[in-house]
Amino acid sequence: MMKLITLLLVSFLLTACTSNPMGTISIRSVDQKGNLESPLVNSAELIDDKYTIFKTEEDGSTSGDDAYAIYLTDSYLKYLSDWWGINEVIFVVEFTEAVTGNRETDTTTKILGPYENMADGIKAPFFNKALYGPKKMESDLLTMNIKVYEYDLDESDQSSAMLEFIASAAESFSLSNPVTLGEIKVAKEIANTLLLANENDLVMNLDVDFVAGNADYVSSNHSNVLPLKSGQFIIVKQEGCSVGTCYDYFSNDWSNLPGLIPDFFMLIPTTLNRAFTDTPDRSSLKEFKDEGLKVTKAGLTTINKQGAPIGIYKDKTWLRLNIVKGGDTSQWTARKALYPSAEEIEALLKNPNSFETENLQNITQGLIKAQQSLVEAKAGITLTSLQSQKETHFIDQANPTSDLCIKYTNNIDIIQATFTSTDALAVDLSLLSDSKGASCYQLSPTATDDAKAFAKGSGSFIVNYGVNGKVKVKSIPVLANNKITNEDFASECTVFNGEGSKSYQLKLIDLNNKVEQVTNITLADTDTSFTINKNDISLGGMFSAAGSQTITIKGILGGTANLSKECIADT
Repeated sequence: MMKLITLLLVSFLLTACTSNPMGTISIRSVDQKGNLESPLVNSAELIDDKYTIFKTEEDGSTSGDDAYAIYLTDSYLKYLSDWWGINEVIFVVEFTEAVTGNRETDTTTKILGPYENMADGIKAPFFNKALYGPKKMESDLLTMNIKVYEYDLDESDQSSAMLEFIASAAESFSLSNPVTLGEIKVAKEIANTLLLANENDLVMNLDVDFVAGNADYVSSNHSNVLPLKSGQFIIVKQEGCSVGTCYDYFSNDWSNLPGLIPDFFMLIPTTLNRAFTDTPDRSSLKEFKDEGLKVTKAGLTTINKQGAPIGIYKDKTWLRLNIVKGGDTSQWTARKALYPSAEEIEALLKNPNSFETENLQNITQGLIKAQQSLVEAKAGITLTSLQSQKETHFIDQANPTSDLCIKYTNNIDIIQATFTSTDALAVDLSLLSDSKGASCYQLSPTATDDAKAFAKGSGSFIVNYGVNGKVKVKSIPVLANNKITNEDFASECTVFNGEGSKSYQLKLIDLNNKVEQVTNITLADTDTSFTINKNDISLGGMFSAAGSQTITIKGILGGTANLSKECIADT
C-alpha cells in the first residue's frame, strides 16, 4: 500500500510540475559604454533631458522631440517548455497609449513569428525588428506588454493551420505592424486565441509603463520613474521554482534550515521530475546579477576581469530593446484600404474550430488583393524645401523668388500644381525641375503697379496627383514674412522661491507673427527645449542662473533674435 501511495505521489508530482511558474523579470538600461544600470531616473529628467521623448503638445508639435520608434534588436531563449527540445516560438507585443480612452483604438498588437524548429538555448531568428512607430507620443504613459511563448505545431490540426495562416497573412494584412482599427482588432483576436490555447506554455511575460517627458513636471529628489527615452534596454528572465523542480525549494539554498527536512523527503521525486521532464537548469534559476556583463553589438555579453568580451550571456533568457528618438511619423496612419478584409478575418478568428488549411484559402486570397491596395495607401508627397519645417513652406519677403520642392513615391503622377491665397499673399507659380519622384517650383510675387515683392500673408500650395487611377489632393501651407529680428520677441520670467534658493521659468512672447519660423533656442549658449502655444514659447525646465542671461532665437529663414533677461539679480 505504501509503495502504491509513493508511486501515485511521484506520478502526481511529475504531472503537476511539467508546467513551470513564470519567474522574475529584471530590466536594465545601457549606458554609452555598454554597462548595465538601473533604468529608473529622477523625475527632473522628464523636464529637459535631451534624450527623453516628450508628449506631443496640443498644437501638434514638439520640435521633433515627440517622435520615436521601438525595436526588438535581438533575444536569447535559454529555456522553452517543450519536452522534445524543438519549439515554435511566437512573440506577442502590445502597446497602449491612453489617447481616446477606448482600449481597442488605443492599443496596438504586434505578432512576431511563428519561428519554427527552435532549440533551447538559441537566439531567435530575427534582428532589429520594428515593434512600434515611428510615431508621435500622444499620451503621458506608454504601456508595453511582451509575451513570448512556445507553440506546438503538433498539438492539433487547428493549431498548425492557424500558424500557417499567420505566416501567410502577416505581410499582406500587416499583422506585424497593425495601424488601422481593423488591423488592430484582428491582431488582438489572434493574440487572444494564441494565449487561450497556450496558457501553460508562456515563456516570458513583461508589463511596464514608460513615462513621457513633459515640461510641466515638477522636479523631486525622491521620485523615480521609467522614462521613455532613446537608448537600449535589457530584459532578463530568472526562471521560477516550484515543488519538485528545485532541490532547495523549501530551504532556499540553505538560507532556511528548517526547510531542509521537506527538501530531503522531496529529493527522489525532484530527481525523477528533473530526469524525465523538461525543467530549467540551475543557472537559469539563480538570481540575476549584472556584474561581469556588458552590452556589445553582439548582444548581452559576458566579460572577463580585464573587461574583454568572452561570449554571449547564456545563463538566462534575455531580450534587447532599442528606443530611437525621431523619425518620419507620416506613415503611421496609412493602409486604410485593408478595412474590407478585417470583418471576414475577425469572423474566422472567433471560431477556433475553423482553423483548417482549406477553410483559410479564400480569406488568404482576399488578403493578397488587399496587399495590392497598399500601393495606394503608402503613396505620399513630402515637402523638402530648405526653407520649410513641419510641412510648412516659408517665403522670405526680402527675396525676389522662393523655391518650393517636393518628393513623392514612384507610383504618383503629378497632374497639376497651383497656389491659392488665404489673405494678401499673391503668388505666381512656375515649374523649375521635374524628375521621377521629385519636383521643384519657383514662387514669385504677382506683379502689380503697386507691388513687385511678396506681401506678408499666407496661402496654400495645392498639388493634384494621380495614384492607381484615382485623383488625390495635397495641400501645403505657405507663409510669407521677414526674417526674425530682435524686435520680434519679448521675454518674461516667473520666479519661484525655494528653501534658500530661487529658480525660474522663461517665456517668450511673439510680437510679429514670427513664432512659426523658430527652429532653435539657446540660453547662455546651451540648446534649450521649448514648446509653442499660439504666440507664446515656453522654455523647457527650471533655471537658477543669476544675472543677465542671453537668449538666442533662430528661424528657418536664417534670421536671429538676441534677447537679454535677468530673472534673479546677480548678488
